[in-house]
Amino acid sequence: MSRSIVIIGGGIIGTSTAYYLTRHPAYNPANVAIHIVEASHIAAGSSGKGGGFLAEDWHQPYTASLGRLSFRLHEELAREYGGDQLWGYRRVKTLNLEINATGPASKKTKSLDGSEWLGKVEDISVIGDVRTTAQVTPYPMTTFLADKCREAGVQITIALVDGIEFADDGSPRGLRASNEQGETFAFPATDIVFAAGPWTGTLAKKLLGRRAGAAGGIVPSEASTSIIMRPPSDATIPPQALFSSIRMPDGRYGSPEVFPRPDGTVYICGAGTGDGVGLPTRAKEVGPSTRAVERLVEYMNVISPTRFKDATIEVQQACFRPNPPRGGNPVIGQLDKGLWVASGHNVWGLNHGPGTGKCMAELIYEGRARSADISGLAPSTL
Repeated sequence: MSRSIVIIGGGIIGTSTAYYLTRHPAYNPANVAIHIVEASHIAAGSSGKGGGFLAEDWHQPYTASLGRLSFRLHEELAREYGGDQLWGYRRVKTLNLEINATGPASKKTKSLDGSEWLGKVEDISVIGDVRTTAQVTPYPMTTFLADKCREAGVQITIALVDGIEFADDGSPRGLRASNEQGETFAFPATDIVFAAGPWTGTLAKKLLGRRAGAAGGIVPSEASTSIIMRPPSDATIPPQALFSSIRMPDGRYGSPEVFPRPDGTVYICGAGTGDGVGLPTRAKEVGPSTRAVERLVEYMNVISPTRFKDATIEVQQACFRPNPPRGGNPVIGQLDKGLWVASGHNVWGLNHGPGTGKCMAELIYEGRARSADISGLAPSTL
């Protein structure tokens, strides 16, 4: 029997699912069709605008096995395709900083190797090393996977999903979509995967009604603004990831996260303000908060004043993340016959993307996930 698998969402979860569906032994393009339907463009949301931090062992019990699998798959993908050059994959040291902008610097900071670029830090600790933490640059990684999917026969369509047609037994048999130019599309569908990030809950309830189940409980986070800065070319910054707590001169507190990248730029997020902006129809319609951008620049001038005094802002952007339903874990598995969900990863979407994709491929083809224990993430558990 031929299958037509339609994945709603072109982020890291959707592209990873399509990628591993095409790498599974059961895949034969003669009798398996795979479609990705994405409303904006590939990696339009947090899968293109996130920090790209990876950790092997920072996860809760229900996601620990998935985290280990995905961390390994990130390494394997980077080795197979040259990810160090194509999407900035590298292992990093991860630090936690406590900073009081008006306080003295700690002697401990000066004694830590690789801390020369930091300003006055009250306390510093190593919370991850090159054995367990790494990074990628999200946009080139996600779009690379999409390109590999195309090469394997996956069809990618930029359109909004309008509806699902069901057979008499309740299983899907087709999906309808339309784009901004007024074109309409009809896809045969034996399987539909909801992997639409923060749009998952809204779409699942609209298209499935009560059958949405746990997928309907996935909601968007507040909008998160991030910036990418480029310090002067002579400003050497080591391969580190920073998680910090800052007390600013005016008494405000902040928790910025800082991820230097191999190309010499530095990604900064964690401004702590979403400005109450609601989730738009498409990811490409999300814009940054001016107030948040200003705050992030202020933070960097405290974290590393010598390196960032003359830095330029190359990118200002914002995205929403998919907050999980009750229990705080992503939802991965079967909703009903031919209906699947892989969403709710919150800040760990890039981290868990490859592992989620591999497990979804196993679930769809074999009926069970063999590569990781994701039993606690099944929709039925919620």
